[in-house]
Amino acid sequence: MNSTSHFDWTYLLSAAPALLVGLRMTIVVAGSCILCSLVLGYIGSAVLYFEVPYVRRVVRAYIALIRNTPLLVQIFFFYFGLPELGVRVDATLSGILVLSVWGGAYQIENLRGALLNLPRALIEGARSLGIHPLRIYLFVMLPLATRTVVPALMNTSVSITKNSALLTAIGVPELTYVAMDNIASSYRSLENFFALFVGYLVIVLCMSVFANLVEHHLGRGFGK
Repeated sequence: MNSTSHFDWTYLLSAAPALLVGLRMTIVVAGSCILCSLVLGYIGSAVLYFEVPYVRRVVRAYIALIRNTPLLVQIFFFYFGLPELGVRVDATLSGILVLSVWGGAYQIENLRGALLNLPRALIEGARSLGIHPLRIYLFVMLPLATRTVVPALMNTSVSITKNSALLTAIGVPELTYVAMDNIASSYRSLENFFALFVGYLVIVLCMSVFANLVEHHLGRGFGK
């Protein structure tokens, strides 16, 4: 029987150190992208909600561009196209930038929708007390909007994490890249794809648990 025709746990154990390094890179890249996308989301949603002149047009154009073009094309543009314009970044930084920008477009829409759904009476009440609009936004609107939109924010964050696998196309040494490199050298595809399946599943399940804890904490903070 061909030695590669059955599942080899011994091989998987021997490949585990390299796969764990790739898993760590996936977590670092995805975590960085999620944080950056949330920053873009909060800033962009504020620009759209308050209809900041001129800047809102830029934000809307950015959202339309990102949401209507394939992510893989965006990855290739950042990594292969920008050097033609004299902007050179390494694969990992390029991947973090493009995934952050991609995720930010969706987080903006998530948060903008939550802001638009806030009770107008609550906001008007805060204004009637003479509270500065910026303080109303930071301490009244944002906490309430975040509380209601945690599931949507987490869905986008999960998408960012899963789409980080596409960065293997530009050589970012994340989990998928390591697994594909292992397959090329050992021809053990079953074990490596199994490791990919388990690795991403564990990450996403941990993210779901974290999201539930955050949602519970925010709900408790508002007297739920």
